[in-house]
Amino acid sequence: MDIELRLLRSFVAIHEAGSISRAADRMACTQAAMSMRLKMIETEIGAPLFLRRPQGLLPTPRGAELYAKALGVLSAYDEMMSLTRTGADHQKVRIGMPDDYALGWLGQVLHQLCPDLARIELEVVCDLSANLMAAVQRAEVDMALVTLAARPAQARAAIEVPLHWVRRAGSAATNADLAAYAEGCVFRRAMIRALDAAQVPWRVSVQSNSHAGIFAAVRAGVCVTSVAAGTAPDDLVEFASAPGFPPLGAIPVYLVTTTPLSPAASQVEIALRGALAQGGVAA
Repeated sequence: MDIELRLLRSFVAIHEAGSISRAADRMACTQAAMSMRLKMIETEIGAPLFLRRPQGLLPTPRGAELYAKALGVLSAYDEMMSLTRTGADHQKVRIGMPDDYALGWLGQVLHQLCPDLARIELEVVCDLSANLMAAVQRAEVDMALVTLAARPAQARAAIEVPLHWVRRAGSAATNADLAAYAEGCVFRRAMIRALDAAQVPWRVSVQSNSHAGIFAAVRAGVCVTSVAAGTAPDDLVEFASAPGFPPLGAIPVYLVTTTPLSPAASQVEIALRGALAQGGVAA
C-alpha cells in the first residue's frame, strides 16, 4: 500500500472539516475531486473511514487511527521539506546534565548560544551524573556536566560550587530527614558526612533516582535535601547552614566531552564554560 501525500492531506482536511464540501474549499478543489480522493484512500485502506450522518461525517475507529498517524507523517514531511528549501545547515549537538543543573544553568547556556541557535539543533539529556558519564564514554552525548567522586579523564573544565541545604518555603526544618539520590551520589555523601561530623542524627526518609521525586518530598515539608548553590527551584529555599544543619562545603562540577568535537559542539562547549564560570570558582 502506497498512499500519496495529496490523499493524506485531503483525508486530514475532511476529518478536520467534518464535511467534503468544506474540505474541498480548504484544499481549493471541487467536491467531486475530494469525494474521489476519499474513495481512493478508503480503497487503499480497505475499510470505510467515515460514517455519513445528518450533522456531517463521523470518523470510524479506523479513520480516527489513520488521522493520528497521518498528522505525524505530514508533520515530518513538511519539516523535512522546509529544511531542504531553506538550505538550513543544522548541526545537532547533544548535551547532558542533571535536572537541577539544567534548571540552574541551562538558561545561561541558551542565552550565550542565541546567535548560533539558527544553525544548531540542541538536544538536552537530563539524567544522573554516573549515567551521563557513561553516555559520554559511549559517544551518545557530545558533552555533559557531571558531579563525580573523582575527576574523570575526559574533564575539559571544572568548578567548585558551594552546596546548600534546601527546604520548603515557610517551614523551619528541625530534623535531618533527608531526600536523596541512591548511594554513590556525591550530594548524598556530602550531607551524611557533614551531619556525622556534627554528630547530628539523620535518616534518609525518601530515596529516588528522579529529580521530581526528591523535590516532591521537600515540597511536602517532610524532608530536606541539598543542591549546588543557585540551582534550587524558585519555590524552595536554599540555606548554607542552620542549627542542626552544618555547612556542606563545595562539590566539583566537571565539563566532560567526547573528542574530537564538531565546530557546532565547540561553540556549545564555550557556552557551557561560560555558564560554569558564573556558577563557581574555576578549578
